[in-house]
Amino acid sequence: MKRILNCFTYIVVLMAIVPSGQLSGQSYLPFSQSNYSGSAGLLLQPASIADSRYRFDMTVFGAEMMANNTFVALDKKTFFKPSTWEDEDFGDKYVFRKYDGKDKYGFVSAGAILPSFMINLDENSAIGFTSRTRVMLNIDNITEDLAQLFSERFDYEPLLRKTLTNANFSMQANSWAEFGFTYATVILNKQKHFLKGGATLKYLQGLSSGYVFINDLTYRLDSPDTLSLFQSKVNYGISETFDEEGNPAFKSLPGPGIGFDLGLVYEYRPDIASFTYSMDGKDGLLRGDKDKYLFRLGISLLDFGSIRYNKGFYSQDFNADIRDWYIHGMEINSISDINDTLRARFGFNDNTNESYSMGLPTSLSLQADFNLGAGFYLNFTPFFALRKGTNMISKTHYVTSYTFTPRYDHKWFGFAIPVHLDQFNRFNAGLSLRLGPVWVGSNTIINNRLAKQSYALDGYIMFKIPVYRSVKGDKDNDGVSDENDLCPDVPGTWEMRGCPDADADGIPDHLDDCPYDAGTEALRGCPDRDGDGIADKDDQCPDHPGLPQYNGCPDSDGDGIVDHLDECPDQPGSASLNGCPDRDGDGIPDRSDLCPDTPGKPEFGGCPFADSDKDGIPDEDDDCPTIPGPKEFMGCPDTDGDGISDKYDLCPTIAGVPENNGCPAIKKEEKEIIDRAFSNLEFESGKSVIKPVSYPALNELAELLVQKPVWKVQLSGHTDNTGKPESNMTLSKNRTQAVKDYLISRGVEEYRIRTEWFGQERPVADNKTAAGRQKNRRVEMKIVFD
Repeated sequence: MKRILNCFTYIVVLMAIVPSGQLSGQSYLPFSQSNYSGSAGLLLQPASIADSRYRFDMTVFGAEMMANNTFVALDKKTFFKPSTWEDEDFGDKYVFRKYDGKDKYGFVSAGAILPSFMINLDENSAIGFTSRTRVMLNIDNITEDLAQLFSERFDYEPLLRKTLTNANFSMQANSWAEFGFTYATVILNKQKHFLKGGATLKYLQGLSSGYVFINDLTYRLDSPDTLSLFQSKVNYGISETFDEEGNPAFKSLPGPGIGFDLGLVYEYRPDIASFTYSMDGKDGLLRGDKDKYLFRLGISLLDFGSIRYNKGFYSQDFNADIRDWYIHGMEINSISDINDTLRARFGFNDNTNESYSMGLPTSLSLQADFNLGAGFYLNFTPFFALRKGTNMISKTHYVTSYTFTPRYDHKWFGFAIPVHLDQFNRFNAGLSLRLGPVWVGSNTIINNRLAKQSYALDGYIMFKIPVYRSVKGDKDNDGVSDENDLCPDVPGTWEMRGCPDADADGIPDHLDDCPYDAGTEALRGCPDRDGDGIADKDDQCPDHPGLPQYNGCPDSDGDGIVDHLDECPDQPGSASLNGCPDRDGDGIPDRSDLCPDTPGKPEFGGCPFADSDKDGIPDEDDDCPTIPGPKEFMGCPDTDGDGISDKYDLCPTIAGVPENNGCPAIKKEEKEIIDRAFSNLEFESGKSVIKPVSYPALNELAELLVQKPVWKVQLSGHTDNTGKPESNMTLSKNRTQAVKDYLISRGVEEYRIRTEWFGQERPVADNKTAAGRQKNRRVEMKIVFD
């Protein structure tokens, strides 16, 4: 019997460690209450992903192990000194058993979490996906007598030859994969009061399972090798997912099952106003990157559902009623051996198409979280394991516990110290760390380090890819996000897309020529008090409508003299008389001229007199009666003193010769240079490109002009009548400009070169002949001095 039961226990444990696993909400409890839990929070509270601190969070991989029992304890040295496991007296030195007269219990889980993620859809809702495999083993209601017989290999004299009983003996194991689809949303958001809810629908795929339940086990060992069983009804089932040798084959996986989790979370937010802000024209936005509650309460129903398996390997219910069963030397090496032995011993029927429903470890969790501020929190989470009774013989379940956890949370770092009290009134304390994308911890490590003996052991690790929620950047703190801010370094307004508008005229300062005076868009933000379309800053008469050519001032009489400078603003006049008329031209404005229609002298009130310009020459004999001049020049001046009066001097400010009408004389050789430049000037046909053959003559002309700084040259462009007049006009202009540009390139100042062009309008020869047209295609060059 010893080997049978040992092997049976081995088989059940083997089913539990088939590659599958679970990450219980209890394992990650230290951080599952945090808004930084992300996709891991779904394991405890499906509502947690709504209003979490993540925009996206992915769990790449996680692993967890948990073992707990009430009978066997290990010395703490075995956890921190691996060499103890090689000691020949390991059992005597490091293994302890607890005899307190109570039934014994055991619980084992282990596993992995596969890629899972959550996504925030908006400010109020989120979705999640979890993929994981799970395994769990429960051993319940083993009496202390039976536990002691197991531990002593059935050779314990005080219990031999006694009829013993064990009520509700139970062993269950289940391993399965599940895929969860979660939706969570905000249900109520009333400032201080906030409620969110979530639900996870699970697709369940059973992998393997088994159970043994004996409602009233009655037995007697007359010796370590002789067993009797008395009318003990045994409920026994193993899934058909094992081959005939008892190895996991998964060839006949059961059909899928359905499960679900439900959760609600309430938050009390008394200081909610401190978490609001304005951005991009929206007010009352909530900080998605901050926890806003003072305290939070949650409730969740987890793992509600079951998986239906087909029984295999002749496993079935039977009645164990046998005397003096000699079990010494019995070979039991597989599940098949157990089934064959039980079938032969207890008369199993032929295998029938039976099935059983394996219940999930349903639990109810309550969560209370208190925000102490500065990232510190206190959490209390009662975790009630359901389905622990005997009404359902095929199920797994958790261990009820009460956990108090002080926690520190930050964006990239967190730590927690969970302290547990379980249903067996035992305390455990652990440590958990959250280091960016890595979570690691144990809920028993502190207890196992400090206590001499440990009845529980666990550990977990998780790798994540977090994408945190954040407030949009706003360098200048003007309520306009940098991505929408046209002036990210200067505070502004949303209406101006983040740019300032000091005068509130609707034109941002960087486009406003008058940033401190309200104006119109047409005038680039500048005011126009008189409405004349000229900005006040450019208007010399800002209070009187005027004209652009007079810088905003009016000219009522149209004489070119603005009114405020015009002594006769309603009568056209000359600038020399400050805008007043002089009909007789005697230099005396009509308003002061007693003889406005007859030239006169000032001393006579504008009436006729002998010498208007007071040069000693009577007006009637004075060629320049209004301009003083010497007698030899008939009363006209000679400004340049070249002996030619200004009246007849074409160059009145430059001394010249009579032969050249008062302009400087042009020497023969200089005239030849000008003539050569004219006669040798050639252009490419139909273009304004000067041919290189023209360069020497033009160079001579440029050198001459440089030597004669008072000379100016007049260039006049002409063409023949070939082609369109418009084209010819353009060609004559371009050729004239080409000559000008060339002379400038040779050092002649631009202001000394005058240009004009006439196209085909001024021929000098008949355009009907080739020779005539040749003469008409020309750029004339003339020296001028004014």
